[in-house]
Order: sequence, then C-alpha cells, then structure tokens
Amino acid sequence: MKPVVFDGGSEEERRRVLEVHDAYLDANATFDVGALARIWDDDPTDVFFNLNGHTYVGREQWFRLWDYYRDRLRTGRWEPDDVKILIRGDLAVLTSHRLSPIKWIGSEPPPGTFRDRPERRSRATMVMVRRAGGWKITHVHFSEATQEPRPGGI
Repeated sequence: MKPVVFDGGSEEERRRVLEVHDAYLDANATFDVGALARIWDDDPTDVFFNLNGHTYVGREQWFRLWDYYRDRLRTGRWEPDDVKILIRGDLAVLTSHRLSPIKWIGSEPPPGTFRDRPERRSRATMVMVRRAGGWKITHVHFSEATQEPRPGGI
C-alpha cells in the first residue's frame, strides 16, 4: 500500500482511524457481522451506500445484507492503494481506491445487475465519529471506479 496521506489529527488518532479501516477490510473479506458491529456506529439513522447501488439506513440493514451475501458472494480482502484521511476534532473522513473483486458462489442465480468482476476497482468514502468506545464508522459511500479516459481529458 502507498503511504497514507493525512490532514490533521494526532499520531494516536491517525493510528486508531487506520485500525478501524483495517478492521473493516478484514470484516468485509468474510462478511463478519460480529466484527463489523464493533466498528460500525449504532445510530439507526446512519446512511450507508453499497456497491450494489442500494442505500441502507442503520447498521441492522447492512448486517442483514452481509448475512445474505455470506454464502453467496466471495470477495476476499480489498486492498486500498490510495488512502487519504482528514481528521477534525471528533470527525474523520477516509477516502481510498481499492481492488475489490467479487464472484457469485450462491446456488441460486445472482441478482439481475450482478456480474463477476475479478479485477473490479472501487472507490470508498468512510466517515467516522469519535464515541466513548472509540472511532465508529457512521457513513460509507462505495462506488465502482473506472480506468477509462476522463471526459474532456481532465
């Protein structure tokens, strides 16, 4: 992984935010809801945008999604290669690009828009807040990345 670019925060805050991000990557690799519960904020109004194109409100919906995917989707650990972290007081915003391959292994056909993507790249934004129990993820926005030329050559 390339060096992480930080803006703000103490060394301890930076280390803890990176630990939460790393814990997410580990939990996501196996759809480990128990591990996710330790780092996902429990505010029922939190909003999470998934790569499947759907919005989930509250972590319980995300947990149900992972319960569904666990025996149907193989993904492995997604490796970021461009991590930037901004820390301001009790708020941290982490952005990254990452290799995020997926393969359908379910016995039933996959959802209509699904396709296996062994070389898929995605983008992530994670918003964390400092709570009494440490940094918690309160919002994520995941989307596919493209290697196609940018419109207008920008």
